[in-house]
Amino acid sequence: MTAAPKAVWAAFRSEVIRVADDYYRILGVERTAGTAEIKKAYRHLARKYHPDVNNGDPHAEAKFKQISEAYAVLCDPHKRRQYDLRGSAAVDTFFRDGFPDIFEIFESAFGGMPFGHQRTQRRGQSLRVEVEVTLEEVLTGATKEVEYTRIGICEHCAGTGAEPGSQVRRCPTCGGSGQVRQHRHTFMGTLTTIGTCPECGGQGEVVEEVCQECEGQGVIRQQQQLSVEIPPGIETGRELIVEGAGNSIPGGGSGDLYVRVRVAAHDVFERHGQDLETELTVSFPQVALGDTIEIPTLDSKAQLKIPPGTQSGAQMRLRSQGLPSLGGGRRGDLLVTIQVATPIRLTQRQKELLTEFARETGKTISPKEGFLGRMKDALGGG
Repeated sequence: MTAAPKAVWAAFRSEVIRVADDYYRILGVERTAGTAEIKKAYRHLARKYHPDVNNGDPHAEAKFKQISEAYAVLCDPHKRRQYDLRGSAAVDTFFRDGFPDIFEIFESAFGGMPFGHQRTQRRGQSLRVEVEVTLEEVLTGATKEVEYTRIGICEHCAGTGAEPGSQVRRCPTCGGSGQVRQHRHTFMGTLTTIGTCPECGGQGEVVEEVCQECEGQGVIRQQQQLSVEIPPGIETGRELIVEGAGNSIPGGGSGDLYVRVRVAAHDVFERHGQDLETELTVSFPQVALGDTIEIPTLDSKAQLKIPPGTQSGAQMRLRSQGLPSLGGGRRGDLLVTIQVATPIRLTQRQKELLTEFARETGKTISPKEGFLGRMKDALGGG
């Protein structure tokens, strides 16, 4: 297993870059928009948020990645159909199969790189994993270990594809250009086509002895383990980026790793944004006379005061006992819904007291009759 370089960990950002269920909103187009309109919208936004015109602003870079991903899906007829039918489930498939480099998407849309930026390095595909966190971890933040499979540079040959000690030489077929010309004679004349060199695969170089580990590919499939910092206040569906932790390509860069967060259900509390909700079952005397009860919170305990005369279904609020905003801001509240329990079995003394209580309140309780008594009344018996 290959440990991630420190530079990759340092590049980790807890910024959300994608809203996987609304690519149309990201590009500002209607769901009925045609390909030309989608491309026009993307080109406008890409010029605005491209890193080269924003001096490396991380927020602009995150936005650039977001709109590039949306464009890559919506401009592809097959992916767009799948997205319209399946939403984020289709996006999961796109990322699992690998996602194109955002600058390649940009080049495709513009036919080159404006702003004087020259791309000298291609990047590998981005990958996607999911991590589950508890509500307690949402409160405090957490460090989670994620394991996944990636395509990394072969360590045995350092990505050259050649067995150590073997020589790398210029391809004799294409002369190092990576391309070959083919001439075909037709009745209209000679047609010349240019294609990728079959000998070197477009690399311009061949090796005398291929690497035994990667079989000359320069890359190898490997298991990867990373520590990912989960910020407090994270919500289900949010994504974090570990830059450079995706697939690698020989002579190029690595894609990114998208870490999608899923918050697990809790046994006691239900989340609503930054607020938490729970139910508390109490007795009739407690709500009638009032009481103070110690209840659990997400990280401690608190005293809940129940005023006299509280009705079943009433909701009490404990300030700052909820969850923080993303990144660790002011906490929300804990909302406690009161449920009054009705006793199932009563002693004779309890029945007498309740009957007297009903009489004092002006209520008349009909005496309980047995089955035989009801049958006598129905038959007119005495």
